[in-house]
Amino acid sequence: MKIWNGYGSEHSMNLVLIGRFKGAQDAENVERDIHKLSTQSEREESYTVPFADPENQRFSDDMLSLLWSLNLHTLGPSELGQLVSDHHLAREGSRITVTTDEADVSAFVKIFVEAGAKVEVFSAHDYPSDSDDAS
Repeated sequence: MKIWNGYGSEHSMNLVLIGRFKGAQDAENVERDIHKLSTQSEREESYTVPFADPENQRFSDDMLSLLWSLNLHTLGPSELGQLVSDHHLAREGSRITVTTDEADVSAFVKIFVEAGAKVEVFSAHDYPSDSDDAS
């Protein structure tokens, strides 16, 4: 009999990310920007970038143009796939909540911080009552 030991990344992170903005208009602008970036990332299949050869891990001209127009300068090409990963984004007033089972949320954090948000990240596994307040 053989016993196989292995490692899998199938564990659900159940992360909640909350961005609290100075005003509702700021949150609305960020929601719109994330939608634009997600649409462009999906079009370019950005989720494949982390698996590409190093010389191909770069922004397209269209993505560079979009990032420049949105005044976003901290995102890396490998982070764009996070915007098309399975997540739920909800905006309520001056607050945006993102819930996801993914571990990588740096793209959302960077976008929120660059827009002046106060950011909170936690696991709904460990803080389930906070996650009820989050949605």
